[in-house]
Amino acid sequence: MRCPFPFLLVLGVLLVGPGCPLDIQVREAPDAGCAEESCVLACSMDRECPEGQRCNDFYDECEPGPRLTEPCSDNIACAGIASCKDGRCARRCSVQDCPPGYQCSPGPESLCVETCEGLTPGNLGRFCESSLECTRCGLCTDSGSGKKCHQPCRSDAECPDSRPGACVLIPGSTLRVCQQ
Repeated sequence: MRCPFPFLLVLGVLLVGPGCPLDIQVREAPDAGCAEESCVLACSMDRECPEGQRCNDFYDECEPGPRLTEPCSDNIACAGIASCKDGRCARRCSVQDCPPGYQCSPGPESLCVETCEGLTPGNLGRFCESSLECTRCGLCTDSGSGKKCHQPCRSDAECPDSRPGACVLIPGSTLRVCQQ
């Protein structure tokens, strides 16, 4: 009787050697099998979503729509408890109730504004009445020369020129902004 070993060896190499083509495809392309609108990205904050999308707080996934401080047409366009105020999505806050990636601007305004962490406000140095006019991550505050859009900071190193004393405390608040 002949030993079936060579036959089993060849069969094993053919079955196991090349692997599963689907497995290779999934490893090479993480979004393999997604059709444009049917793919959903997981997120924990808005900045993890592509432009034109925001993070749904309940489902922790990206969805189409404006983020806080972005232009809106009506209250329905804004997420959750945010409303369309002066043409931008706004959410009133106290110190701790902004979504992840946002901070509460100083009172009496008290609006959720995106934290900077490496971003520069869109309207830095412009005169303003509200932080909503400062677009991404800007705080509207008076530093002695009228209300202007300022970049929030925690230390001098986070300010554009990084000079000593560049990051100053906003009067009557625990927040700091870069001097201009």
